[in-house]
Amino acid sequence: MNVESLPALDSLLRVGSGGRHTLALWREGRLHDLSPLKLDALLGVPSAEMRDRLEARGAWPELDVEAVRLAAPVEGQEVWAAGVTYLRSRDARVEESSRKDVYQQVYEADRPELFFKAAGWRVVGDAGEVGVRPDSSWDVPEPELAVLSNSRGEVVAYACGNDMSSRSIEGENPLYLPQAKVYDHSCSIGPAAVLAWQVEIGSVSIRMTIERGGAEVFAGTASLADLVRDPADLCSVLHSAYSLPVGAWLLTGTSIVPGPPYTATQGDEVTISIDGLGTLTNRVVLVPHSGATARPRLALG
Repeated sequence: MNVESLPALDSLLRVGSGGRHTLALWREGRLHDLSPLKLDALLGVPSAEMRDRLEARGAWPELDVEAVRLAAPVEGQEVWAAGVTYLRSRDARVEESSRKDVYQQVYEADRPELFFKAAGWRVVGDAGEVGVRPDSSWDVPEPELAVLSNSRGEVVAYACGNDMSSRSIEGENPLYLPQAKVYDHSCSIGPAAVLAWQVEIGSVSIRMTIERGGAEVFAGTASLADLVRDPADLCSVLHSAYSLPVGAWLLTGTSIVPGPPYTATQGDEVTISIDGLGTLTNRVVLVPHSGATARPRLALG
């Protein structure tokens, strides 16, 4: 496990060894085994109770960081995403789309854009592989603040997120957004879930670099202060009419969008960092596609 990617602050990690995964607490440079406690169970209690449990100086056994591998900090949680939450993301989606007014309107609307991104078991962690679709001509990683909420909709942790997107598919028609966003290896979160009471994320920086063949082909920096919607408010809307008994991760949108001619290619290495939350690194792979189509059967004559 690469401890250099981990944040300095108290964080929840999922680590694997011997075919099983363990919930662990990263604290002061040491990894503590929280088993038999599971993340799903921890997110079923109020945030104050969760904090009390984790701040108790219990006699948790220590894990050898060299003997475990890091997994995404996700169990049964669904992953959702918010769109058009930065001016740059609005402009980028206006540029890609043939229906520009859709994105111009949602940027200032009372109701945010929220969409399903991934089931928890599909999420890729630090050092894992993210994917691009072969039926898309423009694909980009999107660096985002990932927010973890409990069953009550309370924000309990933060992480780095990568919302891989097929922009050419969504640009063809906004109704294709699910296919542009939801496919194998399309979501990465990590390296750890930094406990919310440990960090103030209001105006911290988010950075993304992309390397190809050892050379940097893209670098961008933004501030989370430019988010036009409060992450806690977005979580509240997600929970408002939808039960999430083990909480959820929410990707809060991006303002760093690599423009053409860049498109993600197999072998690219994407590195996303957020102040205080560590570094998430993923390699891009090509996702297999069956070539299936469902063309309309048009009436003749």
